[in-house]
Amino acid sequence: MIAFDPAANPSELARERRQERENVEMMAKFRRDLVSSTVMLKDLTRFGARIEGVGLLETDEAVSLALPGCRPSMAFVAWANDHCAGLEFAEPLDGDIFVDLVARYGLGRELPFTGRRQIA
Repeated sequence: MIAFDPAANPSELARERRQERENVEMMAKFRRDLVSSTVMLKDLTRFGARIEGVGLLETDEAVSLALPGCRPSMAFVAWANDHCAGLEFAEPLDGDIFVDLVARYGLGRELPFTGRRQIA
């Protein structure tokens, strides 16, 4: 698992990422132990996501995340602060599912892998 400090130098963090983040806004179902809640995803890659709307989490904690139209899947907390957390998915998202989610919930960038523009 890649561990990093979200306040660190962004250029250093970009070198550690396997894929560029896509800015999104989507609601997802989050589960920690026996408690379920709805969180807001703010960015997404095939390998992880940044979520908001959840209390303080512990690094390396296992959680469950259900993206729109997807079954719940396991993720691990890579970093967390009082307002948001970075999750690393136990299994990368399927490429077609990732492209579809960015097409539906992305914030105005070109679609990954396709070069097509998002239609509002």
